Amino acid sequence: MKKICILAAVLFLVFLPSMSPVIAQINVDGDFRARWYSDYFGWTQDGRAQENYLRYLGRLRAKAKVTNNTSFFTELITLIDNPGQPVRNIAGTGAMRFGVSQIYAEMTEQNLLVFDIARLRVGRQQFPIGNGLSFGESYYYNDKFDGARIDLAVFPFTLSVFGAVTGQNVSASGLYPDPGSDQIYAAKLGTTLMEQDLMVYAIDQKLRGAYNDNAVVGAGIAGEIQLRELLRDLTYFLEGAYQKFNTPPGLPTKAGIGYMGGISYRWGIGPFRSIKVETRYAAYQGDDAKTKEIEQFSPPYPDFFWGSRAGYVNGDVGGDYPRNGLNPEGSRIWYSRIYFIPKILPKVRLQFQYVKVNEYIDNDNYNSMDDEFSARIYYTLSNNSAIQLRFSRAIPNGGDKDKDGGGVITSSEDRYSVNSYMLEWQVEF
Repeated sequence: MKKICILAAVLFLVFLPSMSPVIAQINVDGDFRARWYSDYFGWTQDGRAQENYLRYLGRLRAKAKVTNNTSFFTELITLIDNPGQPVRNIAGTGAMRFGVSQIYAEMTEQNLLVFDIARLRVGRQQFPIGNGLSFGESYYYNDKFDGARIDLAVFPFTLSVFGAVTGQNVSASGLYPDPGSDQIYAAKLGTTLMEQDLMVYAIDQKLRGAYNDNAVVGAGIAGEIQLRELLRDLTYFLEGAYQKFNTPPGLPTKAGIGYMGGISYRWGIGPFRSIKVETRYAAYQGDDAKTKEIEQFSPPYPDFFWGSRAGYVNGDVGGDYPRNGLNPEGSRIWYSRIYFIPKILPKVRLQFQYVKVNEYIDNDNYNSMDDEFSARIYYTLSNNSAIQLRFSRAIPNGGDKDKDGGGVITSSEDRYSVNSYMLEWQVEF
């Protein structure tokens, strides 16, 4: 962290002569979602039948241009959250929470030294990598990234480095920090080759205490394939990474791999203005009980949304798997969808999707995950407003099992299905 702060200070001094006072121009935008749910439960032990509830989420973003090369950004969020409820893709039904998801200053300079573009950001911010296999972005995170980011571009390469404190010890009074903090560092190098985007990256997480650090290295490629008229709108992405954990001497080594890929194709035919077919797959390695080593790929902040409940990989809102080792047997997530936009109703989109979730390796012959089928209708009211009507069914991948050996099936071991109806109104401004 010290090296990144020193580099940031050097860039600040370089930028300083080009700063000139101007009147700040502030631009504000944001979005709001209101959702009504009606859930019907099946295969339950307690005989629960139906739940009706509302959830809300709002974001407010502001950008102020302070000088010709300096800007200020902030993003405020409000959401309803109750982690005791079944996992859903926006939030729960508890008390309203407020937060500052991002707040940072940015300086940008063109043709600085040997760089085409140099950019410095300092403050609370996000650092997404690829499609979120190892490091994602989400305004739902309770863990925020307070630090510095530097982007340096020399055609055709872009190097981004990031360092942040993700957790800090505080005194008994809570008024000042005590020694000891959780930190994370990341670097990403990107380029374009034959119109395809390539990247390599590294992540180093340093948690307080001995033997609590781990490192991730990964690579990815994404782009569009154009083969005359046959494959004009075929897009794809592939990502893979390796994670190594620091373990005390004498204990088994701990490491694992993760990979993710997706492909989609869109075309128009007959009465349909657009048809899109898409499939994506992600795998996070889990421990094989037959080996001495501990196989595990479980980065601290993976984040991607492929479904309503089971497919959202985000440890705070959308489920604990496969983040931070919370599923020792790993995860396999397969998502597929198809949607149609008719020519006579261009504001309507009809979509069907399925999320299949299994464990990477099944040591106990029991899959604790759920699958999900969903049918959705989207209707665009205007450029800034839309409504959605959704039906989804959560399907257990197994029956009830006395996992803790207590002799009875507890409420936490009760596997049940959920038929959920949802109506959403989304407004962007």
